[in-house]
Amino acid sequence: MTATAAGHEVGDFLEQPDAAARGKQLPGRVGRRALHRHVAGLTVCQLVMTAGAVRATGLRVPVHAVLAGQAVNSVTHWIIDRGPLLRWYADFSGKRGFHDAAAGGVNGRMLMDQACHKGVLPVAAAVTALLARRAVRR
Repeated sequence: MTATAAGHEVGDFLEQPDAAARGKQLPGRVGRRALHRHVAGLTVCQLVMTAGAVRATGLRVPVHAVLAGQAVNSVTHWIIDRGPLLRWYADFSGKRGFHDAAAGGVNGRMLMDQACHKGVLPVAAAVTALLARRAVRR
């Protein structure tokens, strides 16, 4: 999970092109295309980091298990980054003011976004682990 989390940080902050960061919440095809680009790059970063960790540790994790966990992470990343679900949650939970904060060094939406992504990482890791465990039992 640590390698996947590291891949998330690299993909979300270092690999993501400026055009994708600025465009991923735009309406229509332009926004979706920017978001597809970002999530594709993020997914590659996470897979590279995860594959490196699996290889370095000598663990036998089936490819389908890694891909299933990554699919959970990639799909939820797309949903979170698109924006409407996070805005809905901010309204529902009374956190819209924090969500919209962008002054004094605080960006509430980005912090909420990262909290959501980091909350999904253990779920994706659990999917990978469960599928790997089943494969070992066979």
